[in-house]
Amino acid sequence: MIMRHVSILLMPLLVVGCATQRPVAVQPSPPILVAAVVPTKVVETPYDVRGYRETANPSVRHEAHAVYRRTVVPLTASEELATVSRTSYPPASIAPLPGSDELTAELATQKKITGDLRLMQASMAETEQRMQAQYAMLVRQSAEALKIREQLEAERARVRGANPAVAAATPAGATAANAAEVKW
Repeated sequence: MIMRHVSILLMPLLVVGCATQRPVAVQPSPPILVAAVVPTKVVETPYDVRGYRETANPSVRHEAHAVYRRTVVPLTASEELATVSRTSYPPASIAPLPGSDELTAELATQKKITGDLRLMQASMAETEQRMQAQYAMLVRQSAEALKIREQLEAERARVRGANPAVAAATPAGATAANAAEVKW
């Protein structure tokens, strides 16, 4: 029971203790700076617009006319503000961006490499043609050598048939060994 009375007394004390506020330091906001007012004037610039059709309603056509743009400029600006026609400069899609020195050097390097590769390719094509010509010559010479060898063998066979003493003097194994040795 005593606990109950103590808890009833402590509850309002806790609520009152939490409700107290401590003072908070407040910094004043910095003053808003207003730029000095510069005297200005309004200048109208004309822009020529070509004739066009409205996209929402193609049956409506607008003829070519001038559009005036109002611009606020300082009083010290000259009276004659020169405007340039939009056709005096090529569009960005046609005119390339100005090149940097690094880009110019890289392009020069790439052009040199491309030139070297083309020279190598031409040299390799020429070497290939020479090699094919040599190979054809070797094939032709091999065919001629084979034909001459066959003629020689035929002549040997004819001589052996006509003169049996030469055939007995030449061993059969030596002829076969020479034939196997010569053929590839």
